[in-house]
Amino acid sequence: MEFVEALQEFLFHQGFQKIKYDSKILWGKDTGDKLSLLEVVPPLLPGQPRIGLKQREEEMLDIKRQIMLKYQKKVEHLLLILSKGEPDFEERKETEKYPDIWFFDIKAGQLYIYEYQKSQYCGLESSLEPFSQKFLQQKVTEERTELQRMLTPVNTILVFVNVVVFMILSFLGSTTDAEFMAAHGAMDWMDVVEKHQYYRLFTSMFLHFGADHLLQNMLILLVIGCRLERITGKLSYLLIYIGAGLIGAGTSIIFTLGNNPNTVSAGASGAIFGVMGGLLYCIISDIIQKKRHRVEEIGLTGMIFMVASALSYGFFSTGIDNAAHIGGLVGGFLITMISRFVI
Repeated sequence: MEFVEALQEFLFHQGFQKIKYDSKILWGKDTGDKLSLLEVVPPLLPGQPRIGLKQREEEMLDIKRQIMLKYQKKVEHLLLILSKGEPDFEERKETEKYPDIWFFDIKAGQLYIYEYQKSQYCGLESSLEPFSQKFLQQKVTEERTELQRMLTPVNTILVFVNVVVFMILSFLGSTTDAEFMAAHGAMDWMDVVEKHQYYRLFTSMFLHFGADHLLQNMLILLVIGCRLERITGKLSYLLIYIGAGLIGAGTSIIFTLGNNPNTVSAGASGAIFGVMGGLLYCIISDIIQKKRHRVEEIGLTGMIFMVASALSYGFFSTGIDNAAHIGGLVGGFLITMISRFVI
């Protein structure tokens, strides 16, 4: 976990060195006349059994004896038990027999040293809490920055429009009713092809069949849309999103509604797959040009896996417009490629 990694770096700067002893990772500080050992016990993971303090103390005492014989120095030790909250009564009661134990609440950044435990250890009693508070403040700043990075202007507006449209339609009727959705801008063969209502290719991009459909699409869009917008810029991103959505709607008309004219189609999936296609192009372009990857932590393998997973879900599920997905994916890739040279 991040805190443990930061704590290890902090200990290094405090003069501790990592010591691998059997299956344990310890930290040792040589002060000349003695060797101070520190074992950091991370918080328990879900389902992980708790090791009793008696067993931990017995193991540490055995290690102390062996290190004392090896280095011919006096050895002291401390168990620093990390927890997500203040120790409960039973934990405090158990530690009364063992003075070489401290508790540290990583959520609050607070060190607990009780009256029966040693009050000092290599200056950690005065430096652990300031380090932790600085770490926690940095995490808050990073999370706030990440939220700001996620809420890019155009992508946020697109998500907002989709949600508002859904709320309005939900107030007027049922968004899971195909006839109701067709009456309010969704695509169907008769209206688009026979009545030439081509505006439905656009309006259908902002309609969703039920809350689950909306939530799934908007969560994906929030996560990946902001990345493409930061790379391409506001105007290019808007063109990629709308263009890929229209291409996805067009392929849906030809392949899905053409084979089943009674089908009603709607959703932002074509545009979202267009965003995936745009990100895929950016990653491939960076690799070919040997540039630093601009798509943050998403690499080529991760992007291919994301696309393949999304497409396979459509092929193995019912009621999914795969033609719109594939059309949007290809459209987004091509529009992004063109926009890099034109805009």
